[in-house]
Amino acid sequence: MSDVSGVIPSHVRGTDLLNLAEKRMSWLQKREAVLAGNVANANTPDYTPKDVSPFQGLVDAEHTATLRRTNPRHLAPAGGNVHARKTGGLASLDGNKVVLEEEMAKIADTSDQQRFATTVYGRYMGMYGMALGGASQ
Repeated sequence: MSDVSGVIPSHVRGTDLLNLAEKRMSWLQKREAVLAGNVANANTPDYTPKDVSPFQGLVDAEHTATLRRTNPRHLAPAGGNVHARKTGGLASLDGNKVVLEEEMAKIADTSDQQRFATTVYGRYMGMYGMALGGASQ
């Protein structure tokens, strides 16, 4: 059986779940490091907290699909992308904008997402092993 992955376009092949899980875990790891840096700099004058770009943006960048107008009576696609951004909050007297409660909530959310991703990955690998006849539960 020959490898046909180079012949079949990626939008037809589907999504590689293991690759997607790896990218998600890598993104969560980077986000955790950035949020930890925010907490570490909570007392640094004029420090503005940072965050990584949303994971959905990474997925959308890889799996873009363009809409095509097949009939002149169809609605035209909306132009431009809409992004919601949180604008800077109030700064402390020394100019620091880190709100520890918000950062800790983001860290807890990231931890929950990591736990969920590893659970799903483990279950997927368990099903994969059962399908190959290697694991019995």
